Amino acid sequence: MKDLACLNGEAMPVEQARVPVWDRGFLFGDAVYEVFRLYRGRRWLEAEHLARLRRSLTELDFAPYEFERLIERMDRTVAASGIREGTLYVQITRGVAPRSHAFPDPPVTPTELIVVRPYDDGATDQLRERGVGVISQPDLRWKRCDIKSTNLLANVLAIEAARRAGCEEAILLDSKGFVTEATHSSLLWVRQGRLEATPEGHEILPGLTRQLILRLARSLEIPFSSSHVKLADLVEAGEVINATRLRSNVTPR
Repeated sequence: MKDLACLNGEAMPVEQARVPVWDRGFLFGDAVYEVFRLYRGRRWLEAEHLARLRRSLTELDFAPYEFERLIERMDRTVAASGIREGTLYVQITRGVAPRSHAFPDPPVTPTELIVVRPYDDGATDQLRERGVGVISQPDLRWKRCDIKSTNLLANVLAIEAARRAGCEEAILLDSKGFVTEATHSSLLWVRQGRLEATPEGHEILPGLTRQLILRLARSLEIPFSSSHVKLADLVEAGEVINATRLRSNVTPR
């Protein structure tokens, strides 16, 4: 089983996938993406991922997208890869056009990339057991973090700072010192028996694992509230949860 790409409907080894230099995703980050976890060849939380992808495309004023065709291509790529436990990455750019900040007029065909890769959860499972260290970093991202775009340079810089400090993640703080989220995960925490998290809005991504946790919490009658907290409050919390990989016992440094 090897990584397999599907570029604009054509399956190929990932190493052979190429996009033109004038692709707006390459030039401007004019693109959105989603990452599905595959369990036994099936996409976890598929409806929720597709809904968020549709919302991201709409918020960036993409033309209506053919989701039935996308789903068919995802199915075909997963089947051809033979991968049962893995990830499926989808990226859609506004397409290829001469470099100009304005949208192409007339519109061009979007570039669609699907990549299926194996994924071994063993290392992450160990981290869930023992917890991880994190550092804090200023939140330098743009003002529409609720859109899952490929503009991730601020995230990259923050996670690199964490890695150099020997940590697994970085908690992002806004200009007033309030916690937003982490570089590639939502944050939740427990205080006085209550589950809390930063309120949803333009400042954070509507994380799907976060939404799943909140649904489970409601079913278990665990109280939840949205709350703006600073780093000192987070350090005093009974538990901090990284909601991408469901890590707990996060230790701020």
